[in-house]
Amino acid sequence: MGPLSSPIKVPQRSPFLVNLVAENERIDEQIQVRKKLQTRKLHVLARKRDEEKNRIILSALQEANEVEALRREKRKILEEEKRLKAMIEIEKLNAQRKDDRIRAERAERKRKRKKATMRQTENKIRIDEQLEIEQEILRVKHSI
Repeated sequence: MGPLSSPIKVPQRSPFLVNLVAENERIDEQIQVRKKLQTRKLHVLARKRDEEKNRIILSALQEANEVEALRREKRKILEEEKRLKAMIEIEKLNAQRKDDRIRAERAERKRKRKKATMRQTENKIRIDEQLEIEQEILRVKHSI
């Protein structure tokens, strides 16, 4: 055993025992694996964020459609209320016109009765005057 073959005692923790290239490759591989995991996590998070964003947009669109439908329904209700109010006003006017027409008809009948009563009174007065004249003529004729 020559000087080269003599066993040299190397401590167990000696840096010379480590294969530096293999250690670097192992560290690089660990870094790549971590990067891939991190990239996957980022992709998963991005996909979840996009899905949530789409869900929010869809719910907002549905709410917008519901709001628009409610607005249309409210407009229809307001139009129907206006139409009903107009019909009520027309009915009131018709009732007033009817009342006015009835009052006018009553006034016309009253005027006609008054006119007829006046004519009867005038005719009676004329008849009485005529009778008096005839009686006077008869008295004169018969010398009473």
